[in-house]
Amino acid sequence: MRSFRRHISLLLALLACSAVRGVSLDSLMNLPVIGAPLINYSPETNWVFGAGIQGYVLLPEAEKTSVLQLDGAWSMKHQWYINAHANLYIGGQTPLLLQVNGGYRDYPDTYYGIGNQPNDTTAHLARIGQTYQSQRGYAQVAALFELPMLWAIGPSAEWILEKTDLGSSRCHMWGVGVTAQYDSRDILYYPTRGLFFKAGLTYFEPALGSDTRMGRFDTDLRHYVHLGKGFIFTYQLRTQWAIGNDIPFQMLSSFGGQDLLRGVPHGMFRDNAMLALQTEMRLPIWNFIHACVFAGIGDVYNTAHWQWATPKVGYGLGLRIGINRAKINIRADVARSNIYTEWNSWRSYSFYLTATEAF
Repeated sequence: MRSFRRHISLLLALLACSAVRGVSLDSLMNLPVIGAPLINYSPETNWVFGAGIQGYVLLPEAEKTSVLQLDGAWSMKHQWYINAHANLYIGGQTPLLLQVNGGYRDYPDTYYGIGNQPNDTTAHLARIGQTYQSQRGYAQVAALFELPMLWAIGPSAEWILEKTDLGSSRCHMWGVGVTAQYDSRDILYYPTRGLFFKAGLTYFEPALGSDTRMGRFDTDLRHYVHLGKGFIFTYQLRTQWAIGNDIPFQMLSSFGGQDLLRGVPHGMFRDNAMLALQTEMRLPIWNFIHACVFAGIGDVYNTAHWQWATPKVGYGLGLRIGINRAKINIRADVARSNIYTEWNSWRSYSFYLTATEAF
């Protein structure tokens, strides 16, 4: 469920475009509101079905079109969610991008333990995990002021309330921070060249209402290199650091799933530091059909009690089917990892079906 917030809204745009054959992004933006069904698949969720609406508006003095989205879905693992998202471009002497996310989800999740390698307790969890029930509400707001040279920076705020039946029954966090972003990508959904970098620092404080005091630092670096004739090489470097003495396990750093190190189950490894690198070679096949070969490596670490372990590796192949001129794609991936072959050979492959690229 973690990656639904990002992908389901893009899948909404994809299905809307496929419903109106030949619609380009420019003509799509002339439609004020679009509704469409949603469908997705990943090992963590099984099949997901839902619906949503997406609206477009050009605010006064703004050069870019703002997007507002509302969607909800239910999975065959009895997970459900509702989510709202807005990217508001506000014009003026200092252009502003206001990003707003919020929603609620209720679903069974899986806990595999903490750390980067199994011990007597977590070796069993690493194979099957421990299912628990979770209800989670969340909201995020960031106001990024555009600067020269493609940079933007501004304050951010975050609220999380999660109740579970595993260990501590509640995680309630309020945080404030700052976000900086650089973006020279040529296309939003399927970049062929350019650089994207985003860094965010968030501080959670009991005086604001948080259960505990902690900090979180995230970085995301992506580079796209066009090699000619439709061949694209790209890589992404992700880090996340959770700093504090009493960090809820829901706030620890993790990876896996359909976006970061495909083939590794989401949340199987978590600790207070995460480092991951993944690459893709994107290959043209015919017209709007592309393929890709991908691989990634990463792990989690405890900065107070450092313990080395074999890095986690995911790799696989993918097929992309373009829907419109905005380069929105249906993405089908099959992946494998060294985790499955060592501990979980009965489940050697993971399959993902969603919209847009992993990065």
